[in-house]
Formats: sequence, structure tokens, C-alpha cells
Amino acid sequence: GWWTTGLLTVSGLKALIMPAITLGLFQMTLIMRLVRAEMLEVLRTDYIRFARARGLTTRAIHFGHALKNTLVPVITVAGLQFGSVIAFSIITETVFQWPGMGLLFVQAVQNVDIPIMAAYLLMVSLIFVTINLVVDILYTVVDPRLRSTVSRAA
Repeated sequence: GWWTTGLLTVSGLKALIMPAITLGLFQMTLIMRLVRAEMLEVLRTDYIRFARARGLTTRAIHFGHALKNTLVPVITVAGLQFGSVIAFSIITETVFQWPGMGLLFVQAVQNVDIPIMAAYLLMVSLIFVTINLVVDILYTVVDPRLRSTVSRAA
């Protein structure tokens, strides 16, 4: 369980800091750059100029109008990046000597343990499919235009 591994202790949480930074830092910078690029593009559109002309605050324009329209491409990339985090966790677990699924897979490859490799790849494939399903559901939550398209198709 969680308690027997020492993960929920102070030393266990300290041991997670470096692997988490290693896995998340590159992904975070890519998503931040994408959000910035999309926001700059959306802020040049006519409806944002109209919102400024109506006297809305910059905060209301950015968070109420512009950010919503930048989320669709950001959600797409975030889903793909989350999948790559799962793929790169093998390397991170090996480097930091953290006993997890990645280490199990590396040992299975070294020992030519086909059932373990197949089970791991099946699990990763199911995680990727689940991530893509969540991304598709988030599309309809974020963009109302997609909701009307889905309801007309049904």
C-alpha cells in the first residue's frame, strides 16, 4: 500500500521532487509557450477589440473571453504531452532509481519477459486512449460550438 512504501512520508515526498520536476518542466514550458502564442493571436481579433471598446477590464477580457478561445489547441497539446510524460517516466524512473512501472518494464526487457512487456504496453495504450477520450470530452465542455455540432450529428 501507500503507507508501506514510505511515499506519504516527508522523506518520500522529498524524493518525488526531482523526478516530478524532471518530468514536468519541459512539458510545462511547451504548454506555456503555446498558451502565450494562442493568446497573442486571439487578442488581435475583432471581438477582443470590441470588448475593449465596451470598457471591459483587461482581466475580464483575458480570462473571460480570450483564454476560453485558446483552450482548444492547448488541451490538444496538453493531452499529447501527458502521454509523453507516461512514456518518459521509464527513463526518469531508471535515472532516479525509483521502483515503479518503468523499472519493471526495463527489467522485463532485460529478462525477455514477454507477458510483462505486453501487459505494460497494453496498460500504456489504455492510458493513451483514456487521455484522448478526456481531451475529446473537454473539447465539448470548453467550446460550445462543438456541443451544437455533436448534438446535431446525434
